[in-house]
Amino acid sequence: MMPMLQQIVQMLFAHRLRSLLAIIAIVWGIVSVLVLMALGEGFYQVNAKSFSLLMSDTQLAVPEMTSKPWQGLPARRQITLSEPEFRLLEKQSAIKAVSVLYRKWDASVTDITGHTLPGYVRGVDNHYVDMRKVKLILGSRNINKSDLNNHNRIAIIGWQLAKQGNLTLGDKLKVNGIPFLVSGITQQSEGGISMGREDNQVIIPNTTFSDLWNDKPSQIMVTPAEGISGVILRQNLLSFFANQKHFDPTDKRAVWLPDFSQDAKFFTALLRGIQMFLGASGAMTLAVGALGVANIMFLSVTERTREIGVRLAIGATPNNILVQFLLEGGILVTMGTALGVSISYGLVALMNQVGLPEWLGSLIMTLDAIMMALFVTAILALLASFFPARRASNLTPVIALSARA
Repeated sequence: MMPMLQQIVQMLFAHRLRSLLAIIAIVWGIVSVLVLMALGEGFYQVNAKSFSLLMSDTQLAVPEMTSKPWQGLPARRQITLSEPEFRLLEKQSAIKAVSVLYRKWDASVTDITGHTLPGYVRGVDNHYVDMRKVKLILGSRNINKSDLNNHNRIAIIGWQLAKQGNLTLGDKLKVNGIPFLVSGITQQSEGGISMGREDNQVIIPNTTFSDLWNDKPSQIMVTPAEGISGVILRQNLLSFFANQKHFDPTDKRAVWLPDFSQDAKFFTALLRGIQMFLGASGAMTLAVGALGVANIMFLSVTERTREIGVRLAIGATPNNILVQFLLEGGILVTMGTALGVSISYGLVALMNQVGLPEWLGSLIMTLDAIMMALFVTAILALLASFFPARRASNLTPVIALSARA
């Protein structure tokens, strides 16, 4: 085996330009596959986070208006529930956690100097940030039970509102003329589902909200208990509200219970489809590189026909010839693959250092992507080397020796 490897290495060095072109073709294909798949993975992950509410099991419930008469009561009745009525849901076995939300669209939000800011106010409890999967910048703190019990005047504000008001952590803003300390700022994000201009909201403890306005809660968020599906949860919620407010349990317009699962499946499939498209585009480039290797190998067989004839005449078997040319192609592809993976790592690190648009996220090179690229490369390399090698091994000594040098 060692003499054969030495002969292969000598042959590759003898045809350096041809070998270099084959390696470059494979490098280009590997880099294309890995960088595009890293781009697709980063795009998927950043947008999957944006659609976190869709992809979680959290259920939104918004009281609205009945559409059917029920037991002598007319249709088109406005459904409203107080916080204590909503809190009764916490006693349900199918429910793990409840977050009661308030909202005031026409609240006066200003900076400390009185300059008007385009924001609105949301009153929340200590479960909201986790259930809504709100991401806060470093140094922020969530609203806790102490803030609720003490009616603290603290606020978590949306990143866009902070940018427009030039506000940072520790600054103050005013809600209806009352100063609030900025204890948290949401991370900037693009895309995803939004529950109403969230990037401009001012989140305050709901007890403090009730001090300012005597409003009923606008909506709730519910997390199901272990093993409870979204369908069963929505049925339980509708039955609960129907029993509380005396409306038809089949009246789905009385309380809006959106089913985000179908949307989540669609967006997941869409994002994965984009990722697969990018990977397939890179694979096509890799296939072109493998085709270049095949062409070079065919050229090598044509140029070395007399050499093959001599080897066959002095006792080499067709299998010896087949293995030699397969090894030549394998060495070229292995060198190109190793160089391509190294360049891909460097290129991904450089692009992440330079920075990409927020909606693209950061390039993420996964082990699965590398393994898939190596698998595709191995298949293409085998095909690129096998047919020229088989052609060489099928030559007869007489015909090969009579070929032109």
